[in-house]
Amino acid sequence: MGSFNRRQDADDLIDYVNNGWLSSVEFDGPTFLWNHMIREASQEDAEHRNDVPVASLSDADMVINMPMQWYFDALASMVPTAERTDGGVEIPRIDMPTFSIDSQALSGVDAVVGNAVISTRWLDAVGNLTKAVEMTARFVGNVADRDNEGFDYLKDLIQTVRVYMDAVACNADPMTGEQALRMVTQVACNEDFRLNAMQMVELLSCGLSFAQWDDTRMFAYDALNKGIAAMRDFAAKSGNGNNGNGTDTTMHGSAGTQSRGIRTDTDVVDGAKDTNTTNPSAHDGDGSVADDSSALSPEELNDLAMLDPSLLSQRQLAQTAQNQFDHAVQFLRHDLMRISGDSDEADRFLRDNHTSEPLADAYAARLIAAERWQDLLNFVDLVERDTPNQTTVMFPEEVVPYEWETIREAALEALGRGDELVAMYQERLDDTYDPNTELNHMKLQAWLQSDAGDASDDTF
Repeated sequence: MGSFNRRQDADDLIDYVNNGWLSSVEFDGPTFLWNHMIREASQEDAEHRNDVPVASLSDADMVINMPMQWYFDALASMVPTAERTDGGVEIPRIDMPTFSIDSQALSGVDAVVGNAVISTRWLDAVGNLTKAVEMTARFVGNVADRDNEGFDYLKDLIQTVRVYMDAVACNADPMTGEQALRMVTQVACNEDFRLNAMQMVELLSCGLSFAQWDDTRMFAYDALNKGIAAMRDFAAKSGNGNNGNGTDTTMHGSAGTQSRGIRTDTDVVDGAKDTNTTNPSAHDGDGSVADDSSALSPEELNDLAMLDPSLLSQRQLAQTAQNQFDHAVQFLRHDLMRISGDSDEADRFLRDNHTSEPLADAYAARLIAAERWQDLLNFVDLVERDTPNQTTVMFPEEVVPYEWETIREAALEALGRGDELVAMYQERLDDTYDPNTELNHMKLQAWLQSDAGDASDDTF
């Protein structure tokens, strides 16, 4: 028993925080949207970039659109319910075959993007990249993407844009960089992305590359502010006013997880529209759920939107999009502060938003790395007081098998608070369903012997 490490949980947490992905060699703490691999990929691609022309914007539009048009023409010839209109083809989504990337409908996007990323003619290239993102988002929103192949393609495309924008930030003059980021921000704020909040924020996070230098940092904050203003305007026009709680609104989720965005098909351009087949008695006249947004929680609205956006009214979709944006933009706000060198403000932001699981986990990691055990104990008290059932999402189960209680246990171990640890282990042993009975028994005995030894020393 003497060889038993009574600080094992504390040591495990320190090791994970200092050597896992929560550590950062670039900044003084973890980031959510920025990843060092973006810079590495940008630098690796540098040897393939040259001062070569890119396709004109009109040519890029034509190259991207043609395979997409062929795809919808093929659907129109094989789907009996398809209707040709002046604007293109309208097909009930339920009748559409599931979209496959093998259809080559996005081959034009590949061609335009491939042509753009090898050029150092920054503005021309970014113009074509943003055109590719815009048209791809609209296309994916108008096909039956049941297997998420189109959605995954869009995510990868956005990452390609982020890598290229990092090259712009590192190599172009500030005026060119500002113009390029403005083009990306404009696309991020259009209607295709206002209903896809995580992808909108991913595009806005192109600004993080500019936040690392004093003379371009303002561009990143300008992009953030335009994104926030666009969402507020969208919510207001949809009848929500300011139902959200601003950019500090939280919603349970996992950092780094790409949550599925919301799709609508109010604009049918060479695409498909949804046809309601739901029970009309449970919906408004337009087929949507009765528009009493206040009766549904953000989680319930999000679940319905993920299940089928047509179940929600435009107002409910807008509210759900606002909720998702308020959650996702927290990560961008934090990363901007962290990358800009405002570490105290970044830490304060994490602590103030401790009801958001990823942000709370990140602040705990900061305290663990600094071995501020009493502060960590106080923070655990705060989290458990405000959200008793909050889980951890950035620590693996093998490191924190009891979630926040393990973090409390580590702090108590480091502080040598044997009495509280003994009570904790005894409570676990009293729980007949606890799977770690033998380990907890060993911990209990180790701390009982430690306390007994301390008492003997005091008596002597």
